[in-house]
Amino acid sequence: MSHRQWSPILTTFLLVWGCATGEGTPARDGGGGMDGGAPECRSDDDCPDDGVFCNGAEVCREGACVSADPPTCNDGIGCTRDECLVSADECQNTPENSACPEGTVCYPSRGCAVAPPCEFDSDCSGDGNFCNGDEVCVEGSCLSPMAGRGCDDGDSCTVDECVESSESCANTPYEDFLTNPMHCGTGANDCVPCAEPPAGSNQVAVCEDGACGLACAEGFGDADGDPANGCECTVMSEDDPPDAMFVDADCDGIDGEVEVGVFVAPPSLGGNDANDGARERPVATLARGIDIARAAVGRRRREVYVAAGRYDESVELVDGVSLYGGYLAADDWRRGGSFLSEIRGGSTAVAGTALTQDIEVQLFTITATDATGSGESSYGVRVHNSTGLLTLSLNTITAGDGAPGAPGSDGTRGGDGSDGRPGHPGCDGCSGNSCVGTACDGGGSSCAPGGEGGRGGHSSSSGDSGSPGTRGSATGNGGAGGRGGNAAGVCFDRSEAGGGGVGGGDGADGTAGPAASAAPGGAMAGRYLPSAGNPGTSGTDGGGGGGGGGGGGGRSTGFCNSDRGGGGGGGGGAGCGGTGGGGGNGGGGSFGVFASSARLSLVDNTITAGDGGAGGAGGAGGAGGGGGNGGSGGSGADDARGGGAGGPGGRGGGGGGGSGGPGGPAYGVFTLSTASTSTGNTISTGSGGTGGAGGGGPSPAPRGPDGASGNTFSR
Repeated sequence: MSHRQWSPILTTFLLVWGCATGEGTPARDGGGGMDGGAPECRSDDDCPDDGVFCNGAEVCREGACVSADPPTCNDGIGCTRDECLVSADECQNTPENSACPEGTVCYPSRGCAVAPPCEFDSDCSGDGNFCNGDEVCVEGSCLSPMAGRGCDDGDSCTVDECVESSESCANTPYEDFLTNPMHCGTGANDCVPCAEPPAGSNQVAVCEDGACGLACAEGFGDADGDPANGCECTVMSEDDPPDAMFVDADCDGIDGEVEVGVFVAPPSLGGNDANDGARERPVATLARGIDIARAAVGRRRREVYVAAGRYDESVELVDGVSLYGGYLAADDWRRGGSFLSEIRGGSTAVAGTALTQDIEVQLFTITATDATGSGESSYGVRVHNSTGLLTLSLNTITAGDGAPGAPGSDGTRGGDGSDGRPGHPGCDGCSGNSCVGTACDGGGSSCAPGGEGGRGGHSSSSGDSGSPGTRGSATGNGGAGGRGGNAAGVCFDRSEAGGGGVGGGDGADGTAGPAASAAPGGAMAGRYLPSAGNPGTSGTDGGGGGGGGGGGGGRSTGFCNSDRGGGGGGGGGAGCGGTGGGGGNGGGGSFGVFASSARLSLVDNTITAGDGGAGGAGGAGGAGGGGGNGGSGGSGADDARGGGAGGPGGRGGGGGGGSGGPGGPAYGVFTLSTASTSTGNTISTGSGGTGGAGGGGPSPAPRGPDGASGNTFSR
């Protein structure tokens, strides 16, 4: 039985022993001052009287009602037995002749005096006291019997009293025979005084349910649970949170408190999540232990005690529940620094979010795995958005490596991979007054089509000279179409040919993405957010080629036909600019402890980070599209001249390459907007990840910076 199990018995025993007014006198519980049940009070008037005279009055002490000293009933006569009678609620002073010198007897009013002489019993008229027995003649003196009047009813479970005021015997059953070690029993004439415990055992005799036993004396506990060797443990405190010295301050047998703990052990040592988490019935996982502790109602502390062993689970911390490792389940939950309670989680081994109450994680080996998702990080312990203080003490915390960042996307070739289309050939001229000329389209393009060819010249039906061809149109950077030919003075004279279109200008190449920032990134939703490389810009589009000019028309006179000049060729479509390459993504980090917007205390931990992930390569810039060729000019009819050729489309500019992503950081302790303290910790770290290569193109981009590393980082 632990000292906690015995404490109610001890309280009753000490109160009964201390309040007894005579052998066998029942005593009252002292009002609740020791057991916490006393009512609130400010003065003695606030304390109710229980009406039992021999208990003494209730008084107010330190805000609680307690029993004052019982009445002494002292009459000032040295030879009287002064006692308070519970059965009569009165004081009684019984003469005892044995307290007087030889030859004298005790009188209640005057003390010891010479006894009256006598020859026969009938000569003794009595001393006026019933309880000392009837006087008889003894060797010539009137004396009462030495033992007084006998009131013993033969029942060991009653208080036998002689009541002087009523000149009668009273035999009152003990009210506390089930708990008082001075007269312990069941009430069936079996009450006995309990035997004293061995000297030096730090034990006291107790009576529980009418049976005698032993309990730890106040201030001692039976830490090993073996009453045979006494109470060997000195109680230093009723409050015993697990500590770095593994002290059992409350002597309940463990470093910690059995009453507030939920116990966790591997299945090989009895752990089973169907259990209730008591020391004799541990659960198998920390998650189940935390759930049981979180649901506990009325506990001043909620704690999970974890036996040595390996636990393959990621742990989610919750408000008000602390975790303590280092217990040896096979040895009655003894605790020590060499008993390893290992948490082997995923890429985050232990995490806490939105904690509002202070908690502690103590004496664990915590290991996170390498991160696997693109740009993800590995965290030994991660805490976010918490106003409650998280204390990490006596732990060995190791993070895995960060994962590489994804590469940037490559730019696309201009025009969705298509070059500008060639211009249409110019339309041939025709003869006759009703001949109609048509304009010919330029080459198509998704960004800048070529110019339309000019119409061929044609003489009017009433005119006396051929008309010039129209100019081809221009688009983008394309030149003007060729001018139309002039009409001849006579039908045998030739008109002029149309001029050729001007070629479209080439587009400008895009610029490379600027280098990524070398500073570590930030946090989002409690996780590390890598920075990234920058994208390259797109090349500009080329210009469409100009359309060719139409040819001049022939004269229309009496015997000459009306001849139309050839149409100009369409200009070539422009090549479109290529898009820039995307920036490479940053590598994931490795963090022994990562805290954002939180409160953190680190005490005597060994914290190790792994390596940061490599940055992703920048994407290559897309090539510019090629320009289309200009169309050929059409032929003139008869005396008319041919149209000019269209100009070619310009080439699109190439896109710039994206810059490489930065390597991931590696830090033992990484804090953002966090109030933290650090004492006695050993911190080490791996290397930051290598920066990603820059993307190629007409303007190659720079590689990303290598990841930063260090024992601590704070911002």
